[in-house]
Amino acid sequence: MNISDEQVSKIFELASMESKLLKDEITSVDISEALIEIERKIYSFSSGIKIDSLEDKKILIADDLELSIYQLSTVLKKIGIVPSVARHKDEAISELQKVHFDCVIIDLFMPDSADGFDLIKMAVKRRSETGSYSKIVVISGTDDTSLIDHCYELGVDFYIQKDKNWHSKLLKYLSTSFQSDKNIAFTRYIINNNIVSYIIKKFNDAKVFDLIIKNINSSMYTGVKNILFDLKEIIDFDMENAYIFADIYKICADNGGKFVLVNPSSKIKEALSFAYLEDIIPYVNSVEDGVSLIMEPTIHQ
Repeated sequence: MNISDEQVSKIFELASMESKLLKDEITSVDISEALIEIERKIYSFSSGIKIDSLEDKKILIADDLELSIYQLSTVLKKIGIVPSVARHKDEAISELQKVHFDCVIIDLFMPDSADGFDLIKMAVKRRSETGSYSKIVVISGTDDTSLIDHCYELGVDFYIQKDKNWHSKLLKYLSTSFQSDKNIAFTRYIINNNIVSYIIKKFNDAKVFDLIIKNINSSMYTGVKNILFDLKEIIDFDMENAYIFADIYKICADNGGKFVLVNPSSKIKEALSFAYLEDIIPYVNSVEDGVSLIMEPTIHQ
């Protein structure tokens, strides 16, 4: 893709690779490495959404910056959505007139806010005309409250300011908007660079176990070593499935990290005992206690 010097600087900033800018010549290999690093970071925000249920969702990205389009497309592809793209206002309006989109993601400045507001008005008008509700999300770097308030006044469903957590905010919004509770296996929250907490919704299905293991392996790939499992919503549990705890414990231990259970039911505690894991995997009553336990030099039960 064609990118300006300003966008190159932004790429290295997002990838935390600003030292590359000190080189006499920036090569395509340098840029590729930075983009891979950005994608690695974006991947860490992926949540426990059932991917196959999102493949039919139609999403339009309206943005005039290639770097933003790249990031948004990468985030959406991680949850099974291949978006349509419009790179200027007129192209976006044309797409809206031809296709019903489940969600329209709009950059407010295309290249200025007047274009963004025109596009928002068109998106709101189209969903009124068709009778099919399209979610309208605005993503922008501005923190101007008057502009943000005007977005909501026009009918925007959600405004996301482009900070370091915007990927997570977008995925969380889409997951809650497009998914019913019965389809969510788990929700993943980043506590800090070394700890991720999973709120488990479903935990008696081999496909769910596989999804969780894959996501935890991805966490390890991004540098996270410690896993918290919040099991407050899991009451019943088959003791024969206790192997999943051993598998996760091993993944964490192999990466020099810790695995802590939060709010396990009596059935889960029984399963730990059944698998001789009660003295190996600690459990606590709150996420805060789990974080404190992980931060200790050694774990004491």
